[in-house]
Amino acid sequence: MSKPNPLLAGLAGRCPNCGEGVLFEGFLKVAPTCEACGYDFAKADSGDGPAVFVILFAGFVISFAALITVGIISP
Repeated sequence: MSKPNPLLAGLAGRCPNCGEGVLFEGFLKVAPTCEACGYDFAKADSGDGPAVFVILFAGFVISFAALITVGIISP
């Protein structure tokens, strides 16, 4: 069995080791192990990185939308 490209497997949400099992348990929660090959994802803990990225992105979008709304509504 050939190993998949880890970047493409990660973008697809699959295990970077085998390319079969799912990488995420929820929206931002990484699964503890691969259900297909048993690969342990704990050694690649991302910490709060994904949550911070989502918060910053959502904050930018909401702030920009609020500024546009205020600009349109105010005289």
